[in-house]
Amino acid sequence: MLKKILLSLGALLLVLIVLGYLNRQTLMLFVFASQISPESPFTPANAPTPPVYASDAAWASLPGNLAAASSAPAGLKTNLGASKVDVFFVHPTSYSSKDNWNQPLDDKSANWVVDERILRHQASVFNRCCDIYAPRYRQATFFSFMDRDGNGAQALDLAYADIVNAFDAFNQRRNKKGDRRPFIVAGHSQGTKHVTRLIAQEIVGTVLEANFIVGYLIGFSIEQGDAGLVTCATADDTGCVVGWNSVDGDGDGIFAEAQELICTNPLSWLNDSAYVGHEFNVGSIGFPSYGQAREGEDFTLMPLEVGVADAQCINRMLSVRELRSDAFPSRMPGSSMHVYDYSLFHMNIRQNVDQRISAFFTSE
Repeated sequence: MLKKILLSLGALLLVLIVLGYLNRQTLMLFVFASQISPESPFTPANAPTPPVYASDAAWASLPGNLAAASSAPAGLKTNLGASKVDVFFVHPTSYSSKDNWNQPLDDKSANWVVDERILRHQASVFNRCCDIYAPRYRQATFFSFMDRDGNGAQALDLAYADIVNAFDAFNQRRNKKGDRRPFIVAGHSQGTKHVTRLIAQEIVGTVLEANFIVGYLIGFSIEQGDAGLVTCATADDTGCVVGWNSVDGDGDGIFAEAQELICTNPLSWLNDSAYVGHEFNVGSIGFPSYGQAREGEDFTLMPLEVGVADAQCINRMLSVRELRSDAFPSRMPGSSMHVYDYSLFHMNIRQNVDQRISAFFTSE
């Protein structure tokens, strides 16, 4: 009898182990979520103090004070202070505390990630062409995207309200002389969610649309038409949007439930499923992760590697079929290379920005 009980328990344990292995990503997310879930429901009264965008302190990057957004690979020229175009860049999630549904603006850890990882490896792609404006905002905490009780949605709405205010201040700051300078809107992850809504609600159908060059809607579940504009069809289209979500190999990514995701291949700037090889990748810049600096790491370095990643849109995900570098180790569920959506194609994005700006001025 005891032997049968032990055998049954052993069989049950084996089943649990197998199920745990097969569902390991879900289990890991559950454990992670339990560690970062805010302890109280969202209430406006508990929201952090709002930013005042008339103050320079409310911006992570401004013309003349770009911080890490002025960084570039060794030998690469920037065009700081001599540009004819502005960029409104909204950073991704860097706040995962359970202390609040939205980030207090003085949170040092979250701001370090924005300043030293995101500005350096994302916003910097625009420093050869443009003046870069990147607002700090009361971003929704990471758990907001896992929440199913409405708290996360309210936190995201509060964050978006900051972005609208920042965009108003952006236009006031850059148009003080009365001229309407052309501009680009860009984001990543949570930032892309907000700027997609911003384009649809604050740009399309307004006087601003005439000077809108392109939207880089990268690293979020953005479907065709969400921004109220068409997806760019070629490398020099303007008045349109591009976007993609990078995955390793045959990974499903983190937005598998979406049906009509935008997938622009940044090695061809087409929206097809054609494979584009490593020889078309003119430069990638790796780093460990979005997290704090590792022991001994010089996080200011931007080592450029050519031909690191190929790319192909498969099931609306941008698949890197073969990665030829060890400098891109971070992965999210679904073999997502989310952290490197910009970095894998750094130089290609730089070149494309120049192409679209040139096309915009030529068409005027």
